[in-house]
Amino acid sequence: MGVAIKYNPGSIIYILKNIFLLIILISLFSCTPTTTDTIKKKQDIIKIDEKKEEQVDEIILKKEVVRVPIKKKPDNKIINFNEMTKVLVFLSNDQLLSSLFYEVFLANIQEYQNLTNIVFVYSFKEIKEPLNNTLIIGPTSSEDLSLLPEKLGLNTFVLSLSNDYSQMEKFADNEIIFIPNSPYLHIEKLQKYIENSDSIGVLYKQNDYGLKVYNHYKKIYPLNYTKSSSFGESAIDLELSVNLLGNLDELDKVIIIDDTYSYKDLIGYLATDKKTYPLENIYLIDNFLEQRNNSENYYESINRSNLSTIDLSILKEPHREYFFKQSVELSLMIADKIFQNKTPFIIEHKNLGNLIIENQMINYPIIFD
Repeated sequence: MGVAIKYNPGSIIYILKNIFLLIILISLFSCTPTTTDTIKKKQDIIKIDEKKEEQVDEIILKKEVVRVPIKKKPDNKIINFNEMTKVLVFLSNDQLLSSLFYEVFLANIQEYQNLTNIVFVYSFKEIKEPLNNTLIIGPTSSEDLSLLPEKLGLNTFVLSLSNDYSQMEKFADNEIIFIPNSPYLHIEKLQKYIENSDSIGVLYKQNDYGLKVYNHYKKIYPLNYTKSSSFGESAIDLELSVNLLGNLDELDKVIIIDDTYSYKDLIGYLATDKKTYPLENIYLIDNFLEQRNNSENYYESINRSNLSTIDLSILKEPHREYFFKQSVELSLMIADKIFQNKTPFIIEHKNLGNLIIENQMINYPIIFD
């Protein structure tokens, strides 16, 4: 007896639906691990980045905490002049100063029989090893002088030909003497002229010279009531610098620190609506830039740093050159005394008189007139 098979389209569709659903589920489950791994990797990367950021933050904090040590003035050294074996003359590449040095050196060296082993250098590159048992004459520039301590070894002494007294803190008290006629000394010599003043105005040149000398002024006179301002070259700048001093009538004295000719224009602005500031109350620290016989009459009444032993107005050569040559001669005199084992702190000079070395620089007879 045969069995009749009846075609049922609904059941076939049902079966196909189940198969399709099964395929979808299988594909989903097969993809799940990949997604999970990706998420985990992203989380790990985030954690690593966070750790790196924390480490960077720690480094930054550590850098911020680190303090730069303040360099202290070196302690006094053990110096034995008897064991010094040579003289090192440290000049710069400045042709004018070098020629002036040789001019004095050749004219006078025969008088100093004790100065025999002399070596000339012009650059730090020539000094390969630390200097030992050496008397150093120079250098002439402030920049070279600031680098000199790193070249000093045992038993050295410096006769500086730079007038930058601010470099003093890099040397021990007993290892250097400043020979040039320094504007820092001129500031110290002002004391008897301004000690009774209640208020002082200071105008200083807007350059390295002006700032350093003004800082020395503040160090020497911390208790004086001072109004200060720096000045440049232009008319607007000069006028503004004077205005910043306030009421000029309230100032007993005005000090100008300038190693250029700008002070001549500056003085024209030292006036009020009623009167010109008294020229006799102005003191100029000019580092002997110009010859006095070339100064115009209008500026001659200003109190300028001068020498009590020499009339600068009759000198025929520029003052800076004159004083540099005197410094060279003095350095040779002091060096000769050192090699004779004599005390080099009192010098008898034919033009400048008896000079005493105080506070590591020569005490020139500076006056203001």
